[in-house]
Amino acid sequence: MLLSKPKRLMPRPHLPPGTLTPEPSTQPTLVQLITFGHGTSAERVLETPESIRSLELPEHQVAWVNVDGLGDLAILEAVAQRFGIHPLAMEDAVDTAQRSKIDVYDDHSCIILPMPFLAERHFRTEQLALMLGKNWIVTVQERADGDCLDPLRRRIRDHKGRLAGGSASYAAYAIVDTVIDAYFPLIERLEERIEHLEDEVIFRTTGQDIVRIRHLKRDVAMLRRAVWPLRDAVGAMLTAEHVFSPEDRLYLRDAYDHVARVLDMLDNARSIAADLTDIYMAVTSNRMGEVTKVLTIIATVFMPLSFIAGLYGMNFDPERSPLNMPELSWYYGYPFALAVMAGTVIMLLLFFRRRGWLGTTFLRVQSQRPTRRHDSSRPGAK
Repeated sequence: MLLSKPKRLMPRPHLPPGTLTPEPSTQPTLVQLITFGHGTSAERVLETPESIRSLELPEHQVAWVNVDGLGDLAILEAVAQRFGIHPLAMEDAVDTAQRSKIDVYDDHSCIILPMPFLAERHFRTEQLALMLGKNWIVTVQERADGDCLDPLRRRIRDHKGRLAGGSASYAAYAIVDTVIDAYFPLIERLEERIEHLEDEVIFRTTGQDIVRIRHLKRDVAMLRRAVWPLRDAVGAMLTAEHVFSPEDRLYLRDAYDHVARVLDMLDNARSIAADLTDIYMAVTSNRMGEVTKVLTIIATVFMPLSFIAGLYGMNFDPERSPLNMPELSWYYGYPFALAVMAGTVIMLLLFFRRRGWLGTTFLRVQSQRPTRRHDSSRPGAK
C-alpha cells in the first residue's frame, strides 16, 4: 500500500500578508521555556497566553521558547506580541509549506529549516521556524511529539561547551547544526535499505520489489527536496553579518560542509535507486528468458518422442502385409522403441550442451559478499 503524501498548507488567497491561518488538523500547542547562560539553566512550561505576555526575560541569559504544534492561534499570537516578531515571520512559521531560508528584520531574524524524522519506516520532514533576537530564541515546530533537539537540551542542562556562555547567536547556530546532523543517521539507514534491496532485486526477486523501489525513490526525493534549499539558506547565513557573530559564522562554514555532504550522499542514493529499476527489469527479463528456454527445451525433447510414440501407435495390421510395421512382431520391439526414445533424448541433450543452451545462468549468491562500508556517521559534536 502506497503511503499518502503528507498534507502541506498552501497559501490562502484573498488574505492580507501576515495573517496566521493554521490548519484545523494541527496538533495542540505546547510552549516550553529554557533560560541558560553563565553556568545556570532553568526550565518551565508556559500554559496560557497571559503567562507568555507577562514573561520577564533574564538580562544576562538566553531565553529559548520552544513552541510545539500549531493548533492554538491565541498562543502563537501571544508569542509574536511578547517578542515583537514580525507578522510575516510568524506567518512563515505557521505556513508549513515554506522552503529553507533566512529573513532579516529590524531587530530579529527568521530561519526556516526542514527537520527530519522517521515515521512508519519512511522518512519525513517537519518545518522548524527559528526566530533569533538579541538575547532570545523562539522555535516553532510543526509537530508536538518529539524532535531531534534533545541532545542540545542535554548540553544546556549539563552546562557544557560554549552554550553555557549564554550567546543567543551560538545557540541558534547549534540548533541549525543539530538539525543538519540529524540527517546523517537517517541517510545511513537509507543506504542500508538500498543495499538490502539491491541484494533482494538481484538474488531473490519478488513481485513486491518494484513497490519497495518506488517507496525508496519517494523517500530519497523527499529528503533531497528538503535539503537542496537548505544549502542556500546556510550560505545566506554566512553572509548575514548582523545576525551571527563573526566567530559563529566560522562554525556555520562547518554546517555548510555538512549540508554539502548530505546532498552528495543523497545524490549517490538517488543514482543507485534509479539503477535499481533497470536492474529489476533486467533480472526479471533474464529470468523470464530462462523459463522460456527451459520450456522450449522440454517441448523440443518431447517432439521426437511424440513422433515415435505416434508412429508406433498407428493401427496397421502386420498380418495383412509384411510392410505394415514389422517391428510390432519383433520379440524386442517394445525395448527397441524405448531405446530409440532414450537415445534421441540423450543426443538432443548432448547437442544442447555443446551449443551452450544448458547449464545454470542465474546469478548465484556467493558465500562471501563484499562488505559495504558507509561513511555517514554523524560528525563530531562541537
